Amino acid sequence: MRPASYIVIAALAGFVGGNVLQLPDLVDKVSDKFADKKSEPADFWSTPAIEGYGKIHFVNVPDYNPATTPGLSNKIVFQINRNEGDVRQPNLGLERVARVTNLYYAAGVPLDQLKFVVSINSDAVPAALNNEQFRKTYGTDNPNLKLIDELKKAGVKVTICDQSVAFHQLERNWIDTRVTHTLSSGTTVASLQNEGYAFLML
Repeated sequence: MRPASYIVIAALAGFVGGNVLQLPDLVDKVSDKFADKKSEPADFWSTPAIEGYGKIHFVNVPDYNPATTPGLSNKIVFQINRNEGDVRQPNLGLERVARVTNLYYAAGVPLDQLKFVVSINSDAVPAALNNEQFRKTYGTDNPNLKLIDELKKAGVKVTICDQSVAFHQLERNWIDTRVTHTLSSGTTVASLQNEGYAFLML
């Protein structure tokens, strides 16, 4: 190898090594930048329809407001098929349904004009377990049941796919009575779409 090659390799090694040594400082600077958040007013976030869930920051803008756009049916079927995050916290998909409900309500759509259906399937099935079965499996009360209660109070219908219940080898009566059984999530979504429901995968 030529002497010039050794010089290039040494220079590169010094450059890389020097930057690696500076990496912790760079990480700290970036972390501090993101950590320095502005303080928010107490009313910045709210949960106007689903108390305590699906917090929103509402800004009243005229474009695409569901309360003032003529001809909207306000019909949505939500499909939730994931069990994300900490199982001791409410399912994030259900939280997102609460958020959409809060947004529509804050925009001026009365709850009795919302036609929302939730279809739980696949890995999200544990969210619909009754407290007894949830405790047996996870050692804690089901954190989703209060949220499902609040959704039902707002007129949101929460359903479970019985094909997913069977696939996970769960007993049908292990599903909480707050939740409505359906033949499958696929047939629920397809049937409602044929009735004019918009589809949101959460």
